Amino acid sequence: MSYSRDPTIPGLKHLPSIPYRENASRLQTLDLWLPDPQPTTTTGTWLIYIHGGAWRDPTQDSLCVLPTLRSLFTQHTSLFSSAAIAGIASLNYRLSPYPSHATQPSAPDDGDRNVRHPAHVSDVKDALEYVIETYAVERWVGVGHSCGATLLGQVPLVSSTSTATEQIRKSLKALVLIAGIYDLPSFVSNHTPPTCSEEVAGIYRTIVEGAFGTDERVWQEVSPARFSGEALWAQDVVLGYSSEDALVEVDQREKMLQRYFREGWGPRTEDDPGHEAGTKKVDVKDLAMGHDEVWEDGTQIAALIDEVVRRVGSG
Repeated sequence: MSYSRDPTIPGLKHLPSIPYRENASRLQTLDLWLPDPQPTTTTGTWLIYIHGGAWRDPTQDSLCVLPTLRSLFTQHTSLFSSAAIAGIASLNYRLSPYPSHATQPSAPDDGDRNVRHPAHVSDVKDALEYVIETYAVERWVGVGHSCGATLLGQVPLVSSTSTATEQIRKSLKALVLIAGIYDLPSFVSNHTPPTCSEEVAGIYRTIVEGAFGTDERVWQEVSPARFSGEALWAQDVVLGYSSEDALVEVDQREKMLQRYFREGWGPRTEDDPGHEAGTKKVDVKDLAMGHDEVWEDGTQIAALIDEVVRRVGSG
Protein backbone atom coordinates (compact mmCIF):
# COMPACT_ATOMS: atom_id res chain seq x y z
CA MET A 1 0.00 0.00 0.00
CA SER A 2 1.36 3.41 -0.95
CA TYR A 3 0.45 6.83 0.37
CA SER A 4 0.73 10.40 -0.83
CA ARG A 5 3.62 12.35 0.69
CA ASP A 6 2.14 15.69 -0.32
CA PRO A 7 1.94 17.47 3.05
CA THR A 8 -0.72 19.94 1.87
CA ILE A 9 -4.00 19.57 3.73
CA PRO A 10 -6.65 22.27 3.20
CA GLY A 11 -7.45 24.00 6.46
CA LEU A 12 -4.08 23.19 8.01
CA LYS A 13 -0.87 25.18 7.78
CA HIS A 14 2.20 22.99 7.28
CA LEU A 15 5.52 24.02 8.83
CA PRO A 16 8.22 21.60 7.61
CA SER A 17 11.58 20.50 8.99
CA ILE A 18 11.67 22.57 12.15
CA PRO A 19 14.86 21.94 14.18
CA TYR A 20 14.03 21.07 17.78
CA ARG A 21 17.45 21.61 19.33
CA GLU A 22 20.52 23.76 18.83
CA ASN A 23 22.88 22.58 16.09
CA ALA A 24 20.23 20.12 14.94
CA SER A 25 21.05 17.57 12.27
CA ARG A 26 18.68 16.92 9.38
CA LEU A 27 16.83 14.24 11.38
CA GLN A 28 16.58 16.28 14.57
CA THR A 29 13.59 18.04 13.08
CA LEU A 30 9.81 17.90 13.17
CA ASP A 31 6.87 18.85 10.99
CA LEU A 32 3.91 20.83 12.30
CA TRP A 33 0.35 21.18 11.06
CA LEU A 34 -1.65 23.98 12.64
CA PRO A 35 -5.31 24.90 12.11
CA ASP A 36 -5.58 27.79 9.66
CA PRO A 37 -6.97 30.15 10.75
CA GLN A 38 -5.86 29.59 14.32
CA PRO A 39 -8.73 29.18 16.83
CA THR A 40 -9.16 31.78 19.53
CA THR A 41 -9.22 29.13 22.26
CA THR A 42 -5.99 27.54 23.46
CA THR A 43 -7.49 24.62 25.39
CA GLY A 44 -7.23 22.09 22.57
CA THR A 45 -5.14 18.93 22.65
CA TRP A 46 -1.89 18.56 20.74
CA LEU A 47 -1.16 15.32 18.88
CA ILE A 48 2.48 14.26 18.79
CA TYR A 49 3.20 11.43 16.37
CA ILE A 50 6.27 9.19 16.25
CA HIS A 51 6.85 6.99 13.21
CA GLY A 52 8.16 3.44 13.23
CA GLY A 53 10.69 1.71 11.02
CA ALA A 54 12.65 -0.57 13.37
CA TRP A 55 14.84 2.34 14.53
CA ARG A 56 16.64 2.25 11.17
CA ASP A 57 14.37 2.51 8.10
CA PRO A 58 15.24 5.67 6.10
CA THR A 59 11.94 5.56 4.20
CA GLN A 60 9.88 6.24 7.32
CA ASP A 61 9.89 9.79 8.65
CA SER A 62 7.70 12.60 9.93
CA LEU A 63 5.47 12.47 6.84
CA CYS A 64 4.25 9.00 7.81
CA VAL A 65 1.57 10.80 9.82
CA LEU A 66 -0.12 12.04 6.63
CA PRO A 67 -2.59 9.16 6.07
CA THR A 68 -3.78 9.47 9.67
CA LEU A 69 -3.91 13.25 9.42
CA ARG A 70 -5.93 13.17 6.18
CA SER A 71 -8.36 10.72 7.72
CA LEU A 72 -8.72 12.92 10.79
CA PHE A 73 -9.40 16.00 8.72
CA THR A 74 -11.89 14.34 6.34
CA GLN A 75 -13.69 11.86 8.61
CA HIS A 76 -13.43 13.53 12.03
CA THR A 77 -13.81 17.16 11.03
CA SER A 78 -15.50 18.22 14.26
CA LEU A 79 -12.20 17.75 16.09
CA PHE A 80 -10.94 20.74 14.14
CA SER A 81 -14.13 22.78 13.88
CA SER A 82 -14.54 22.56 17.65
CA ALA A 83 -10.84 23.34 18.21
CA ALA A 84 -10.45 20.05 20.10
CA ILE A 85 -7.12 19.62 18.30
CA ALA A 86 -4.73 22.53 18.74
CA GLY A 87 -1.95 21.23 16.52
CA ILE A 88 -0.12 18.18 15.23
CA ALA A 89 3.61 17.57 15.50
CA SER A 90 5.29 14.63 13.78
CA LEU A 91 8.86 13.89 14.83
CA ASN A 92 12.00 12.78 13.08
CA TYR A 93 14.83 11.23 15.08
CA ARG A 94 18.27 9.86 14.32
CA LEU A 95 18.46 6.27 13.11
CA SER A 96 20.56 3.18 13.66
CA PRO A 97 22.74 1.71 10.89
CA TYR A 98 21.11 0.00 7.93
CA PRO A 99 23.96 -0.68 5.46
CA SER A 100 21.96 -3.43 3.71
CA HIS A 101 18.95 -1.28 2.83
CA ALA A 102 18.02 -1.94 -0.79
CA THR A 103 17.80 1.66 -2.01
CA GLN A 104 19.18 3.91 0.74
CA PRO A 105 21.98 2.06 2.55
CA SER A 106 23.49 3.92 5.46
CA ALA A 107 27.06 5.17 5.19
CA PRO A 108 29.42 4.75 8.16
CA ASP A 109 30.17 8.48 8.24
CA ASP A 110 26.50 9.55 8.38
CA GLY A 111 25.94 10.76 11.92
CA ASP A 112 22.16 10.73 11.46
CA ARG A 113 22.10 7.01 10.66
CA ASN A 114 24.65 5.45 12.99
CA VAL A 115 23.29 5.96 16.50
CA ARG A 116 22.31 3.61 19.29
CA HIS A 117 20.15 3.92 22.36
CA PRO A 118 19.65 6.32 24.06
CA ALA A 119 20.10 8.63 21.05
CA HIS A 120 16.69 7.86 19.49
CA VAL A 121 14.67 8.45 22.64
CA SER A 122 16.81 11.43 23.66
CA ASP A 123 15.86 13.04 20.35
CA VAL A 124 12.20 12.33 21.06
CA LYS A 125 12.50 13.88 24.51
CA ASP A 126 14.19 16.97 23.07
CA ALA A 127 11.43 17.30 20.47
CA LEU A 128 8.72 17.00 23.13
CA GLU A 129 10.40 19.69 25.21
CA TYR A 130 10.63 21.97 22.18
CA VAL A 131 6.98 21.62 21.18
CA ILE A 132 5.61 21.90 24.70
CA GLU A 133 7.72 24.93 25.58
CA THR A 134 7.48 26.76 22.24
CA TYR A 135 3.72 26.38 21.87
CA ALA A 136 2.81 26.47 25.57
CA VAL A 137 1.21 23.04 25.29
CA GLU A 138 -0.97 22.18 28.26
CA ARG A 139 -2.34 18.89 26.96
CA TRP A 140 -0.96 16.37 24.51
CA VAL A 141 -1.65 12.86 23.29
CA GLY A 142 1.25 10.74 22.04
CA VAL A 143 0.67 8.47 19.04
CA GLY A 144 3.34 5.93 18.11
CA HIS A 145 3.57 3.07 15.62
CA SER A 146 5.92 0.10 16.06
CA CYS A 147 9.23 1.38 17.46
CA GLY A 148 7.55 4.79 17.67
CA ALA A 149 5.30 3.27 20.32
CA THR A 150 8.39 1.88 22.04
CA LEU A 151 10.03 5.30 22.03
CA LEU A 152 7.00 6.93 23.63
CA GLY A 153 7.16 4.33 26.36
CA GLN A 154 10.88 4.91 26.88
CA VAL A 155 10.79 8.70 27.38
CA PRO A 156 10.86 8.39 31.20
CA LEU A 157 14.25 6.65 30.88
CA VAL A 158 15.86 9.91 29.73
CA SER A 159 13.76 12.31 31.76
CA SER A 160 15.32 14.69 34.24
CA THR A 161 14.04 16.97 36.97
CA SER A 162 14.17 20.04 34.72
CA THR A 163 11.08 22.20 34.41
CA ALA A 164 10.81 21.38 30.71
CA THR A 165 10.91 17.64 31.33
CA GLU A 166 8.42 17.85 34.17
CA GLN A 167 6.03 19.71 31.87
CA ILE A 168 6.18 16.82 29.40
CA ARG A 169 4.83 14.47 32.05
CA LYS A 170 2.37 16.96 33.53
CA SER A 171 0.76 17.80 30.19
CA LEU A 172 0.55 14.22 28.87
CA LYS A 173 -3.06 13.04 28.74
CA ALA A 174 -2.89 9.74 26.86
CA LEU A 175 -0.77 7.40 24.74
CA VAL A 176 -2.07 5.65 21.62
CA LEU A 177 0.40 2.82 21.01
CA ILE A 178 0.07 0.81 17.79
CA ALA A 179 1.91 -2.49 17.16
CA GLY A 180 4.62 -1.56 19.61
CA ILE A 181 7.76 -3.52 20.48
CA TYR A 182 7.60 -3.59 24.26
CA ASP A 183 9.87 -6.49 25.22
CA LEU A 184 13.11 -6.70 23.27
CA PRO A 185 14.37 -10.08 24.58
CA SER A 186 11.18 -11.86 23.53
CA PHE A 187 11.05 -9.90 20.26
CA VAL A 188 14.30 -11.67 19.38
CA SER A 189 13.56 -15.06 20.98
CA ASN A 190 10.10 -15.29 19.40
CA HIS A 191 11.74 -15.08 15.99
CA THR A 192 14.15 -17.99 16.07
CA PRO A 193 14.05 -21.40 14.35
CA PRO A 194 11.86 -23.38 14.03
CA THR A 195 9.29 -20.55 14.13
CA CYS A 196 11.20 -18.83 11.31
CA SER A 197 14.25 -19.31 9.12
CA GLU A 198 17.80 -18.57 10.23
CA GLU A 199 17.79 -15.64 7.80
CA VAL A 200 14.68 -14.08 9.34
CA ALA A 201 16.00 -14.70 12.85
CA GLY A 202 19.18 -12.88 11.89
CA ILE A 203 17.19 -9.86 10.71
CA TYR A 204 15.38 -9.52 14.04
CA ARG A 205 18.60 -9.85 16.02
CA THR A 206 20.35 -7.35 13.76
CA ILE A 207 17.54 -4.83 14.28
CA VAL A 208 17.79 -5.02 18.06
CA GLU A 209 21.58 -5.17 18.22
CA GLY A 210 21.85 -2.26 15.80
CA ALA A 211 19.65 -0.09 17.99
CA PHE A 212 20.62 -1.29 21.48
CA GLY A 213 23.88 -3.21 21.23
CA THR A 214 24.62 -6.85 22.03
CA ASP A 215 24.23 -6.73 25.83
CA GLU A 216 20.94 -8.48 26.54
CA ARG A 217 20.81 -6.92 30.00
CA VAL A 218 20.35 -3.58 28.24
CA TRP A 219 17.51 -5.06 26.20
CA GLN A 220 15.74 -5.91 29.44
CA GLU A 221 16.37 -2.51 31.01
CA VAL A 222 14.92 -0.55 28.07
CA SER A 223 11.85 -2.74 27.50
CA PRO A 224 8.65 -0.89 28.53
CA ALA A 225 6.96 -4.20 29.36
CA ARG A 226 9.48 -4.55 32.21
CA PHE A 227 9.12 -1.02 33.62
CA SER A 228 7.65 -0.22 37.01
CA GLY A 229 6.79 2.82 39.09
CA GLU A 230 7.22 6.22 37.44
CA ALA A 231 8.94 4.66 34.42
CA LEU A 232 5.43 3.76 33.28
CA TRP A 233 3.52 6.90 32.43
CA ALA A 234 0.20 8.15 31.01
CA GLN A 235 -2.90 7.35 32.99
CA ASP A 236 -4.84 6.73 29.75
CA VAL A 237 -3.29 4.16 27.40
CA VAL A 238 -4.55 2.51 24.21
CA LEU A 239 -2.82 -0.64 22.94
CA GLY A 240 -3.74 -1.27 19.31
CA TYR A 241 -2.74 -4.38 17.38
CA SER A 242 -3.83 -6.26 14.26
CA SER A 243 -3.86 -10.05 14.10
CA GLU A 244 -2.78 -9.64 10.46
CA ASP A 245 0.55 -8.15 11.59
CA ALA A 246 3.28 -10.45 10.27
CA LEU A 247 6.22 -8.47 11.70
CA VAL A 248 5.40 -7.85 15.38
CA GLU A 249 3.82 -10.68 17.34
CA VAL A 250 0.72 -10.31 19.54
CA ASP A 251 2.81 -11.43 22.52
CA GLN A 252 4.30 -7.93 22.58
CA ARG A 253 0.93 -6.36 23.32
CA GLU A 254 0.06 -9.04 25.83
CA LYS A 255 3.26 -8.49 27.79
CA MET A 256 2.67 -4.73 27.84
CA LEU A 257 -0.94 -5.17 28.89
CA GLN A 258 -0.03 -7.48 31.77
CA ARG A 259 2.65 -5.04 32.95
CA TYR A 260 0.10 -2.23 33.06
CA PHE A 261 -2.26 -4.44 35.04
CA ARG A 262 0.46 -5.38 37.52
CA GLU A 263 1.36 -1.70 37.97
CA GLY A 264 -2.18 -0.61 38.81
CA TRP A 265 -3.86 0.19 35.50
CA GLY A 266 -7.37 -1.18 35.12
CA PRO A 267 -9.05 -2.36 31.92
CA ARG A 268 -11.22 0.17 30.13
CA THR A 269 -14.70 -1.14 29.36
CA GLU A 270 -17.67 0.15 27.40
CA ASP A 271 -19.31 1.03 30.71
CA ASP A 272 -16.32 3.16 31.68
CA PRO A 273 -15.60 5.41 28.69
CA GLY A 274 -14.62 8.55 30.58
CA HIS A 275 -11.34 10.11 31.67
CA GLU A 276 -10.95 10.82 35.37
CA ALA A 277 -7.90 12.50 36.82
CA GLY A 278 -5.88 10.02 38.84
CA THR A 279 -7.60 6.97 37.38
CA LYS A 280 -5.30 4.74 35.31
CA LYS A 281 -6.89 2.76 32.49
CA VAL A 282 -5.60 0.72 29.55
CA ASP A 283 -7.76 0.07 26.50
CA VAL A 284 -7.13 -2.89 24.17
CA LYS A 285 -8.10 -2.25 20.55
CA ASP A 286 -8.07 -4.93 17.86
CA LEU A 287 -7.26 -3.59 14.40
CA ALA A 288 -7.14 -4.98 10.86
CA MET A 289 -4.48 -4.94 8.12
CA GLY A 290 -0.78 -5.69 8.10
CA HIS A 291 1.93 -4.02 10.15
CA ASP A 292 2.66 -1.11 7.80
CA GLU A 293 -0.75 -1.05 6.18
CA VAL A 294 -2.27 0.14 9.46
CA TRP A 295 -0.40 3.45 9.31
CA GLU A 296 -0.34 3.68 5.51
CA ASP A 297 -4.15 3.56 5.55
CA GLY A 298 -4.51 5.72 8.66
CA THR A 299 -8.26 5.40 9.16
CA GLN A 300 -8.10 3.15 12.21
CA ILE A 301 -5.46 5.25 13.94
CA ALA A 302 -7.53 8.36 13.24
CA ALA A 303 -10.58 6.71 14.79
CA LEU A 304 -8.61 5.86 17.93
CA ILE A 305 -7.33 9.44 18.14
CA ASP A 306 -10.86 10.78 17.79
CA GLU A 307 -12.04 8.56 20.63
CA VAL A 308 -9.14 9.48 22.90
CA VAL A 309 -9.24 13.23 22.26
CA ARG A 310 -12.96 13.32 23.01
CA ARG A 311 -12.41 11.24 26.14
CA VAL A 312 -9.66 13.35 27.63
CA GLY A 313 -11.64 16.48 26.75
CA SER A 314 -10.43 19.54 28.57
CA GLY A 315 -9.87 17.81 31.89
